[in-house]
Amino acid sequence: MAEPARAAPEPQPAQGVRRLAESLRREGRAQDAVVLYEHLAELAPGDLALQRGLVSALGASGRTLDALYRLMAMKPLMPDAAEFLAEIREHSKVAAEKYNLYVQAGRIDQAELYASALAALIPTSEPMLNAALACNRALGRNEEVLHYARALLVIDPNHEPARAALAAVLAEEQGTALDGRIDRVLAPAEELHPLVRLRNLHDLAGRMLSRPLDPEDGPRLQRLVDGARELQVNAEPGTEWVGWEKHYRLVLEAIDVAAVLGPTPEPRPEPEVEFMASDGTAMLRADVRAAADRLGARAVFFVAADASYVELYARWYVLSILKHCDVPFLMVVHVIGGAGALDAAAAAVGVSDERLIYAGDRFDAAAVTTRCYDAPPKGMAARPIAHFQSVRFMRLGELLETVGRPVFVSDIDLLLQRGVADLLDQHDGADVVFNENQRSWNAGSRLTANLMLVGPTPKAGQFLRFVRAYLERALAGEEVTRWIDQLTLLLGKHHMERQGPAPRIGYFDTASDINNVMYPSYQENPFRFLSLYHGFDTSSLEGVA
Repeated sequence: MAEPARAAPEPQPAQGVRRLAESLRREGRAQDAVVLYEHLAELAPGDLALQRGLVSALGASGRTLDALYRLMAMKPLMPDAAEFLAEIREHSKVAAEKYNLYVQAGRIDQAELYASALAALIPTSEPMLNAALACNRALGRNEEVLHYARALLVIDPNHEPARAALAAVLAEEQGTALDGRIDRVLAPAEELHPLVRLRNLHDLAGRMLSRPLDPEDGPRLQRLVDGARELQVNAEPGTEWVGWEKHYRLVLEAIDVAAVLGPTPEPRPEPEVEFMASDGTAMLRADVRAAADRLGARAVFFVAADASYVELYARWYVLSILKHCDVPFLMVVHVIGGAGALDAAAAAVGVSDERLIYAGDRFDAAAVTTRCYDAPPKGMAARPIAHFQSVRFMRLGELLETVGRPVFVSDIDLLLQRGVADLLDQHDGADVVFNENQRSWNAGSRLTANLMLVGPTPKAGQFLRFVRAYLERALAGEEVTRWIDQLTLLLGKHHMERQGPAPRIGYFDTASDINNVMYPSYQENPFRFLSLYHGFDTSSLEGVA
């Protein structure tokens, strides 16, 4: 393997500025040093020594909160947890003192800034989380209360203040209090621009869908959807407001309350899918089950992407599973539109292994007329990305029935970095395991579609029948939101919960199982599955997989 490229030497003027900044800091001229460090840090954001110098200068100049925020940005540069904790201790004492002073003065809004920063830096610290929870309860910030309460309950499931806070917020967001909020959001308000009112409808619908639905929530959600349809925004053409109106409307219009509350769709015939072993041997669907049986597969890994993404990411995905999976397994790589050309996909991946199978359908991207819209600034997509993102979920039901084993379905730009035996044990018997992004209250991003585990159970089959029917209907319309796949998973979860018996639902640990934070390139990380996201520098993976 080629040696990594050497970093370019720092220009001489920058070296001089660095020396001057360090000298000023040692002399006690911290504020002057901050100015220089901030300039240098912008030029070299990945320079750990510079970031440390800036944090030290910020702390010495009395800008404790800015030092804490800079520490958060520095965290990805410091894989050594003990070393990072030492950096935090240096500034946390002063931060705690300022927190206490603001609490005593009744300035809870200012105290909360220090509490939340410390809780973000030490997310497993019960005292920090307690402080952040107390401040946000006093300020009436329900989203933050839910976040800190849930974090505390992970540490201690019997944490009484967290349980009380969680119950209070959920009670407030249901019943008559929720009806009052809906009335206020729907009421005409001259002081609010119509786009702001549309956003408020979108946000409140998202909050409702991000928690369990009660029997009266169906009509409440329908009021929000109907209110959005009646609202006239008249955004000025050519402005970003047009894009935001489109985004909010498409998400709200995709919330089909009747489908969520109605009967589960019946099974329907599947489209033609071709299968091929990685050595080029043609296979039938029955052969896929036979391969899983022969291997004694305990799990199946399933991805779907168009040929360009298969060529770009599938090799990394396949190699990582071959290297790290600690149970017998089968992999199925579905090439969207790849029927008749699976040999080309296999050649691009370049891995021959009996545990790897290719599948392909006859999807024709050029024939898609549905316009797909993302939130600004991206706007309308040039390719049918909503369709590409949704195929794996529409084909998942039949694959699950075929293999009769738990299936990990994920994005193709994802790496496995350690075994899954303990994860399968933990979720043994679960119908569906989701990646829930508890920091988001948007209906389109509450559940992240980069990883899901489904079990071979009747409830999982019910969930997937709903998902397939819902996506097929949405993707056949004139317009669709780019977030339709994740929105459909959330609606499918509610549908499954409303259809007895109660499902067994699990959740991945987003601190260790799967990342919901983005990395621009590979670095040390604690995640079992590393999602690479769009724009990841794959050259940084050399030697990793």
